[in-house]
Amino acid sequence: MNETQATDLLKRFSSGNCTEEEQQLVEEWYKELVNSGELEYEEGEKESIQEAIEAGILQNIATEDRNYTPYVPYTPVRRTHNRTWWAAAAILVCLSGTVVYLLNKKAALSIAKAGSTLKNDVEPGGNKAVLTLANGSTILLDDAANGVVAKEGSAKVVKPDDGKLVYSSENNQNEEPLSYNTLATPRSGQYQLRLPDGTKVWLNAASSIHFPTGFRGKERRVQITGEAYFEVAHDSSMPFIVEKDDLQVEVLGTHFNVNAYSDESAIKTTLLEGKVKVIEKTATVQQTAILTPGEQAVIPKSTQIQVRKADVDDVMAWKNGLFHFENADIKTVMRQLARWYDVEVVYEGVAVKNDPLFVEISRNTRLSDVLKVLQESGSAKFSIQGKKIVVK
Repeated sequence: MNETQATDLLKRFSSGNCTEEEQQLVEEWYKELVNSGELEYEEGEKESIQEAIEAGILQNIATEDRNYTPYVPYTPVRRTHNRTWWAAAAILVCLSGTVVYLLNKKAALSIAKAGSTLKNDVEPGGNKAVLTLANGSTILLDDAANGVVAKEGSAKVVKPDDGKLVYSSENNQNEEPLSYNTLATPRSGQYQLRLPDGTKVWLNAASSIHFPTGFRGKERRVQITGEAYFEVAHDSSMPFIVEKDDLQVEVLGTHFNVNAYSDESAIKTTLLEGKVKVIEKTATVQQTAILTPGEQAVIPKSTQIQVRKADVDDVMAWKNGLFHFENADIKTVMRQLARWYDVEVVYEGVAVKNDPLFVEISRNTRLSDVLKVLQESGSAKFSIQGKKIVVK
């Protein structure tokens, strides 16, 4: 196994996407690394503990005879920002909640329980949503049993399993008035929806979608708040339109993501497959941009649409169950944590450093463990006080 393969394995392990056999191998390598006591620093060295762990695990993986082709042992080098560096850090919080600390310049290692540094803790978010029907009644989907949960006109609303909702309509062309439903996730919630035309929607935390229970006429139109990812069912005769205030995204059939949180500085539409037209209509001006796969339309407040190359890994991380930050500032990171863990963020004391952060870690991780990974960057210190994160 070469370094690239080892790095890929660490990333998949930290995101929970590896096989049981691979997980067992990485855990064994990690335990051997800790128990060996072989990690030592030269006097005056200032590498972080993550660099040492990454180097040790990669070297162990590469040199261990486990039906892999050996290669020249990995030589650790100093890096300022590197995604592998943070993948190794994420491994620390995935292994039974333990964290490794550097105790002295000779790199003595100590294992501590996850709760020993940050008091209190907050569990990660999960599949939570409220469905509001046309008559105003609501259904708490996290408590609803699987099966048919409602009937709206000709549409059946089915909850097949936890975290999903499916609309099936036998006749969308009847003359009865269209009824509209709203699916909304709270902070610390997420949910999946399949609309009557087969379009699939993923809602991030603190988001909503307002939609008809059947599509008729010349277009399929829905409204959103927060963040949603769409895989639109193709229908050339009926374009699919997503609205958020003055923003309108028009598609025929494609995969795209819209981030339209009110506390973000801009609305971002990112195209993964197909083609979309992004339109911003105001009382005085209309702007239009056509996106091709891999592009992102950014609409800052009171300025023109900007089209740029998208960091798709960063955009799609939430749907894939990850926090993924590349060159992100601390406040961008904390806004995501606040929504997913349903906490308030308070900044105390002098201004925190705004050094760019490079982090990838599972969204199924407890809040205290995520904060430990961030704290290792040196950008800030954190404490948890009930439902509040204090950043110092």
